[in-house]
Amino acid sequence: MLSSLDLWVEYILRFSHLVAGISWIGSSFYFIWLDSAFEPPEEPRHNVDGEAFMVHGGFYYQVDKRKIYPGEIPKNLHWFKWEATLTFITGFLLFGYLYFLNDASLLINKQVLDISQFQAIGLSLALITMSWFIYDFIYHPRLMKNKTISNILALVLSCFLIYGATFLFSGRGAFIIVGVIYGTCMLLNVWIRILPNQAKMLNDAENGKVPDYSLGLKSKARSVHNTYFIFPVLFIMLSNHYPSIYNHELSWLMLMLIMVSGAMTRQAMITKNPKEKLLVLPAAVGILALVFITSKKDQIKETNLEELSYNDISSIVANRCLSCHAANNTDDVFNEAQKGVILETEELLLSHKDKIIKQVSSKAMPLANKTQMTKEERAKLLRYMQQ
Repeated sequence: MLSSLDLWVEYILRFSHLVAGISWIGSSFYFIWLDSAFEPPEEPRHNVDGEAFMVHGGFYYQVDKRKIYPGEIPKNLHWFKWEATLTFITGFLLFGYLYFLNDASLLINKQVLDISQFQAIGLSLALITMSWFIYDFIYHPRLMKNKTISNILALVLSCFLIYGATFLFSGRGAFIIVGVIYGTCMLLNVWIRILPNQAKMLNDAENGKVPDYSLGLKSKARSVHNTYFIFPVLFIMLSNHYPSIYNHELSWLMLMLIMVSGAMTRQAMITKNPKEKLLVLPAAVGILALVFITSKKDQIKETNLEELSYNDISSIVANRCLSCHAANNTDDVFNEAQKGVILETEELLLSHKDKIIKQVSSKAMPLANKTQMTKEERAKLLRYMQQ
């Protein structure tokens, strides 16, 4: 009963996060594209800076780009804010459910840093909070006037964050923490920097004042920041299915490459400058670098390469695998064999050969290396399974 409830809670949170995320990312893609598609009206019209013509679903649409102006306030003004909010709420609930509970087993790798569940939770929350204040400071228009310096600082500190996270959490935990930090910055951009500026402009117009239109440009800058975050965040969301990436010894480098390549790809998608569209080329080089890095296998030197028997690896299975994959589990978190995989005999072990090779070679198992399988044990078990 409890395991079934656990499954459904996770599924509902994942599904809700996916639907909300599609809504948020979809609206972001649309409005960023729309802003780049506007052209000056063929015949000048009062307070119209640009227009765009579109076709969809059997109808033709004309959209005008306007500044809010006294006496020209529409009765119904649609705000796009709840998509971001619901995406963050469902995502953070899912993050807490998977990574904070169960002794934070997905967040902690004791071979990386031996910390307790509550220390891991506190450290992750502190990083998330601190990262927002640093990011907001770097791009605060009153504090940092030079955009180039802000961009360089942001790039350097993002790389430092990624690299440092791999020395604090498990590989999977480090990736998801970076993703949550980016997602938090995106949400707070909406509620702290974008919406208040727009609300102030609207309030001025309602009171008969000409708004300060520079506030709109400041809001747009943060909106563009959010669109650069999208591809790295999506990659991180999917990365939990690819342990060969987040468990790689150069996982920090791969995440940096994804961050930079994703931002360059997004810039190439939204820019009108033909030269900037060529950013897809270095972005493609970054992706090819990921392929090259993951193709490099760990080389473990062994002098004894004779054929192994089950007796040679049975102690490895007993000490590193059976606490989670036995008929009666002894693990303090998982009280039943995950996915029904039981490895108590040689026959059962070999029946799951392909799964074991994949999970052990990618370092996905043991989970967060909880049972502290050594590099030599991993190589020995794999050699036996591949014979």
